[in-house]
Amino acid sequence: MAPTMRSSGDILSNIATNLADNNAGLISAADVRDNMEDTVFSINRIVASGDTDVDYPFYNDVRAKKVSSVGGTFYAESGILFPNAPINPSIRQTEPWPGVATISHDDLADLTTGDTHTQYVSISGYKSLREMTGNLAVGNNWVGASGNDGVGFKFAPNGDGTEDILTSGDFVFDDNSRINTGFSVAKAWLNFDASGVGTSVPVIRSWHNISGVTKDAVGKFTITFNSGIFANNDYVVFGASNGTTGSGSASDMSVNTVACTIRDGNDDDTGLRTCSFVIQNKGEEYVDGKINDFVAYGYDPNATSGTVPTVVGYGG
Repeated sequence: MAPTMRSSGDILSNIATNLADNNAGLISAADVRDNMEDTVFSINRIVASGDTDVDYPFYNDVRAKKVSSVGGTFYAESGILFPNAPINPSIRQTEPWPGVATISHDDLADLTTGDTHTQYVSISGYKSLREMTGNLAVGNNWVGASGNDGVGFKFAPNGDGTEDILTSGDFVFDDNSRINTGFSVAKAWLNFDASGVGTSVPVIRSWHNISGVTKDAVGKFTITFNSGIFANNDYVVFGASNGTTGSGSASDMSVNTVACTIRDGNDDDTGLRTCSFVIQNKGEEYVDGKINDFVAYGYDPNATSGTVPTVVGYGG
């Protein structure tokens, strides 16, 4: 007789009925054989019937051992349930997990909710309480609203540990004033007191990119620039003086003329660049001044100034 697929309860009932607990000789070989065949034939049904959730659970890990080059595979054709899952424990998973290397970021849910990536600067910018705690390296890239090449600003390493800041536009301020070139900024300036007589030493009050001031004679001075300030000696310079040794009141000044007559030096081993500063009164006599101002504009080394202005001679 062919074996019959039965539930675990039916098999237990048949064993109790057919295999009596006595020695009366009432158990036939067929009784034993039929129950054994039914048990073997029904194992798959019993294990896969769902009864194992309550009555016959597996207490140890289940391993599908690979034999030779085949086998060792579980086939979940209908799906998998995870009853202990913290979310949706009763929903059957029917799609295979693609694996860490093949999960698409955009396929993940809830990407825009909350602020879970605390290792990043928040997209809310200055409104966020989380700020950067270290330096930010942007490399040799342009930073701007469009993200296009050559637009915005970027940092250019000089090779000595310093960096220049390059910009493709103007610096615009709240009052709509703007700076579109560094040529509009004075390269060097100086305020000094030369009110002493004879060989007295000038007193420097404020300065920028000035290396030194030498008093050559009454009303005659040599101003020395720092190294690397100008590309040549064609810089533009302005000088002013109160032409008198006093500055106690608004009337402490004399009519005078300040001239910067000599521009010398090559900013190399032969010496730094210098500019003369001389003061003459109405009688063309050299005089000292209590308050002296000096301002210079010019090309940086390697700077360019665009198109050369048009020059027209007298009479067209």
